[in-house]
Amino acid sequence: MLLAIDVGNTATILGLWDEDRLLERWRIATNPLRMESEYVALLRELFDQAGLTAPAAAVISSVVPPVELELEAALYKLFAVRPLLVNAASAGLRVDIKNPAEVGADRLVNAVAALAYDDPRGRYVVVDFGTATTFDLVEAPDFYRGGAIAPGPRTAAEALSLRTAKLPRVDLSRAPARVVGRSTVEALQSGLVLGYASLVDGMVRRFLAEAGEALVIASGGFARVVEPVCETLELVDDDLTLKGLRLIWEKSA
Repeated sequence: MLLAIDVGNTATILGLWDEDRLLERWRIATNPLRMESEYVALLRELFDQAGLTAPAAAVISSVVPPVELELEAALYKLFAVRPLLVNAASAGLRVDIKNPAEVGADRLVNAVAALAYDDPRGRYVVVDFGTATTFDLVEAPDFYRGGAIAPGPRTAAEALSLRTAKLPRVDLSRAPARVVGRSTVEALQSGLVLGYASLVDGMVRRFLAEAGEALVIASGGFARVVEPVCETLELVDDDLTLKGLRLIWEKSA
């Protein structure tokens, strides 16, 4: 079995693969202060509760270096596993930007997973909703061409709540029924959900105008919320990053 771990700025996603079957999927808060011993206890508890045996291998993509180091040590201590760490070289991509080292590991992993769709257009736009919303252009057979970064919708919502005296935190679990909000909460939901749908559609259309036809794939926790009100998203893959991690590990193995 393979333990795939994606460390994001807000959340860390763990998936346990048995070949191409995803057995378990866990989501925990990313905490840069969590130590090796805490990860050992956490991982042991997750595996014990699920009645699972130790993985034979592990792969990590991370945008939070302190977490990556502690996780790496915990995996070796608990399972005697040395994880594969994702970077431009291990991802097996030709990263066609000025400084390949600055591309986040999560974006490389998503690119690998997108290429596995083998769409006849040979080109992919990946929209990933996280702490930041990222847009990435990928081309067959193995090119990462670059992308764009915007604040994530929940990041924007938190910033509004923190920086304004009277705007509350709001539920962003579904799209509002109307664009004209009849209360402050409805107005925030309109701006943060329908506004982000417009942002996504506008950016995707600009990508397609510049690069040509492409399969548009969305992932991340907010993707299902915005999918019904977006016009350009062709599919949502909740496990895109975990799939990419598995594919990278398979290539390396």
